Amino acid sequence: MRKLILAAAAIAFAVPTAASAQSSPHFPEEMDDEIARSLPHPGQVEDMANVAGRAAEAVLDVPIGGVVEAIDPTRRVHRDSTIGEVSGDPYLRERIRDSVDGAAIGLSGIMSQVAVVAPALRRSLADLERNLDRAINSSSNSRRDYYDDYEYRRR
Repeated sequence: MRKLILAAAAIAFAVPTAASAQSSPHFPEEMDDEIARSLPHPGQVEDMANVAGRAAEAVLDVPIGGVVEAIDPTRRVHRDSTIGEVSGDPYLRERIRDSVDGAAIGLSGIMSQVAVVAPALRRSLADLERNLDRAINSSSNSRRDYYDDYEYRRR
């Protein structure tokens, strides 16, 4: 019997909340489609990763030997040595590429999760907005009643 009462109370509480949490002035239902459209396509994420990988590899090819000599005159470095050469890591280029590729894979996963979670998040924000409005309005009314009562007693 207790379980039946709890279930009925949960349903009675959830139905109005779920129905009212569908939309709000600042978080309309159309926002779900807008969020989904604004997320980059997995192909775009892959293209961005390729550009970032090429940019990181290009940085490795920047001559830095003159700077190293200026900072540490005792270090024997050819003036045209690049960042990749000065690093002393023969696998640096591959590790950077792997790191960029891993970040792109992670970003693609995040984008698909955002697309799934966005409607629920929007409904939660709409519900929060409504609850805050309700709390602020009830607080304003109770303060107004308090001050009206105070003024009445002063007379």
